[in-house]
Amino acid sequence: MNDPNSMDRDLEALRNLSARDVPELEDTIQAIRRRRLDTARAPWYSRRNVMALIHSVRTRPAVAAAFAGALAVLVAMVVPVSYERVVGQDVALTVAGTGLGNAEIGDVARGLKRALSASSVTVEATSNGGPYVLHASLPRRSGGDVRRTTDVFASELASRGYAASVQVTPRREKVRSPAVAYAFDQIINISVDGKSAAALEAEIRDRLAQAGVHDAQVSVTDRPDGGREVKMTVERQAVNDGTTPPPEPMPQIVLSKDGAPLTGGEGIAVKIKKLKTNTSTTLIVEVESNGKKANVEVPNADTQSDAAIAAQIDSQLRAAGIDARVTVTGGKVSIESSH
Repeated sequence: MNDPNSMDRDLEALRNLSARDVPELEDTIQAIRRRRLDTARAPWYSRRNVMALIHSVRTRPAVAAAFAGALAVLVAMVVPVSYERVVGQDVALTVAGTGLGNAEIGDVARGLKRALSASSVTVEATSNGGPYVLHASLPRRSGGDVRRTTDVFASELASRGYAASVQVTPRREKVRSPAVAYAFDQIINISVDGKSAAALEAEIRDRLAQAGVHDAQVSVTDRPDGGREVKMTVERQAVNDGTTPPPEPMPQIVLSKDGAPLTGGEGIAVKIKKLKTNTSTTLIVEVESNGKKANVEVPNADTQSDAAIAAQIDSQLRAAGIDARVTVTGGKVSIESSH
């Protein structure tokens, strides 16, 4: 049985301990109010959780890497970049001919408006009696169909005895939006469903032109085995003198069938650069094929024969596990898949 004197001593000690540093009633009320205010401002915020996260980032490198990656994605989503994009097409149709007066050019303008489904067409007279220049602005990013429609209309004018020429110019505007939006704007998605090789080729060329790549060489051919071969070539020349801005990045073409991106097949991507100095030229070839990459450098390429350049490129590609056909003609390099 417990000693009553011992229990009294324990209770007395508990009373003395509880009586130490007891806050005043007003202090207790103020503390409760501060806690409620902090909770209302940020219900998700927890000092303990934040300190734990900081401690994890400091002590666990893997967590730090994941945190940095998430931060990079967030920055890409919120930090704006400036770039240009095609927002429409400006059409200029020049018409000249004998007996072309105000009444006749009015009929031509109305016909062009109907053909293009334009909201308006303006007429500019360069001199008394012509030639006349008809202007229309269309909110279409695709310039190929605008050009084809206007060419057909110009052919009809020619059959009526008029001379007509067409100029279609993409209208651009400077856009400032998050970097991730710029990245998506550089990805061109094209469906191959129900399209012939010629139609697919025309669409790829047209979509590249919309993205600012007007000199792309595009070829789509049907293969005997039932597949298709798509080739795209773009040449750029830039002078690194510190004042010339670098060329715009090439948009990425993504072909899809039945709503899903096409995968598989034998694809190859080739980038060829020539770095010229006062004394020599270094040929740099970057090749990517089916997940394998190779960076080939041929120094003093300007002093070597085509056969010697081809042999060096071929050997370095094979060392990287890439099987390709390499031909060099007049210093111009061509690399194609061997399959």
